[in-house]
Amino acid sequence: MPNQIVLSFMSGLQPETPKQAVEIWILGVKNRSGAVQYALLSPTLQKYTRKQFEEAGWVTGQSSPWVDHVHFVKKNKISDTNVQYTIAYDLLTSYANFGTWYKVITVEKNPEPSRTNWFITKILTKYNQEEAFTPAETIIK
Repeated sequence: MPNQIVLSFMSGLQPETPKQAVEIWILGVKNRSGAVQYALLSPTLQKYTRKQFEEAGWVTGQSSPWVDHVHFVKKNKISDTNVQYTIAYDLLTSYANFGTWYKVITVEKNPEPSRTNWFITKILTKYNQEEAFTPAETIIK
């Protein structure tokens, strides 16, 4: 039965636009919901990250610092079915701001016939010691 619930949850999160895929993923990051983040990933990224999400109890991030003030800074339309967004965000605690950081998120349209949803195929993030990264991110040192 749990698999049916998970599948139903995931099918309910099928973004109709590439930007919506990133916006929902960001909501998952801000709420530390690995399940929401996972639902927005491509089947390939899901395959490679599922075990990490499960081992973390589907919770990502940390209580402090947290991600806030997220905004889109750049859109690069690679093709009609592939878009890359750069987002900026602050890492905050109740006592400090650890600065503004960036992620580059690639989103692709589902290639399956009659499917119109978009999913995330790559997330690039520059390493910083304060941040807790999600399992799907590729960390650049």
